[in-house]
Amino acid sequence: METAEYDRMARVEERHWWFRARLAVVRTFLRKYVPPGVGLDCSCGTGMTLKQLPQWVQIGADLHGLALKHTRARGLEKLVQADLRRLPVADASLDLVTSLDTLEHIDDDKSALSEIFRVLKPGGHGLFTVPAHPWMFSAHDRALHHVRRYRRAELRSKVTQAGFEIRKFRYINTALFPLVAAVRLVSKDDGEGDGKSDTEHVPAGPVNFALYSIFASERWLLPWLPSLMGVSLLCLARKPAS
Repeated sequence: METAEYDRMARVEERHWWFRARLAVVRTFLRKYVPPGVGLDCSCGTGMTLKQLPQWVQIGADLHGLALKHTRARGLEKLVQADLRRLPVADASLDLVTSLDTLEHIDDDKSALSEIFRVLKPGGHGLFTVPAHPWMFSAHDRALHHVRRYRRAELRSKVTQAGFEIRKFRYINTALFPLVAAVRLVSKDDGEGDGKSDTEHVPAGPVNFALYSIFASERWLLPWLPSLMGVSLLCLARKPAS
């Protein structure tokens, strides 16, 4: 991402409905399926995941020094500047790797998944979130330098080809899908310029609270909510124990 995007993220991340609600959903999956342990968040961005999920992830990795600078400003020091495809981490040394909205930035996402598989202990978990539906690719994706949005079958195939067993796989941000899809279609990618991210600014208080409440409510509803459609995909995968 651009320097300005990291600066904006650091300003809005703890208040913006999307970042907060996504993390609430991820936390619920971790509490239900993954015991606390030694974990790595990559790419850690400006550090919100590390700050909010210390039971599961204590180490942050990011390719960009500015992201790590913002993370250090949160008082977090266990950081490494590294490419996700070449992590300076020993084989089979981690219980968990989180990769939240990262794979869509990487041309060779298969290498990134293979590297995550390498550093996990047998029985360790990878938790991935990615934007869904290539037809929703818009100015927002271009602003964030996304290479792709994922088809459901595409993500499943790439995760299993890396060697993982899939434990949970579903769409998230389901209730807001019609609204977000409409906005993205209106701002459909024209292939020109840098585009504008949907998360540049925090919406007005009541709107921000309402959007957060709708998305975050999925942390209670997901066990019963059909996985028919959503803005993003969440995949919890495990490295086979033997």
